[in-house]
Amino acid sequence: MNDELNNIAEKIRKESGIPEDEKFGSIMAILMIISITLTLIRILQECNKNKKADQLSATDKYSLYGSEIKSYSIKRGWFTKLRIKKAIRKQMSSDQYKKYGSALLDAVLNTGENLKDDEVITLVEAANV
Repeated sequence: MNDELNNIAEKIRKESGIPEDEKFGSIMAILMIISITLTLIRILQECNKNKKADQLSATDKYSLYGSEIKSYSIKRGWFTKLRIKKAIRKQMSSDQYKKYGSALLDAVLNTGENLKDDEVITLVEAANV
């Protein structure tokens, strides 16, 4: 697995306050967060399907996705939160969701605001696999 992807997931885990020794374990928490993050990138790609993203160069695609991630993370609209919550609920049990759902939502949005270009490239490439 990509080290950069692990670093992004670890950053989100730390931001959310999920302890490393939680009952689902550090490795499972990282895998869960990676899965949630890639699901969100795929949703973003699907939303941009009609925006001629296929005709853009790779650099332009990364720039487009990076700016949209930052925009959605800053605005934090109800629909954005709804989609993220749905992705989180799919990966967590109901007890885990009650305990960490809102913290993980905030962590994803906070991390999205501060993503670097190389992190966006890593996420988009991993989501295209």
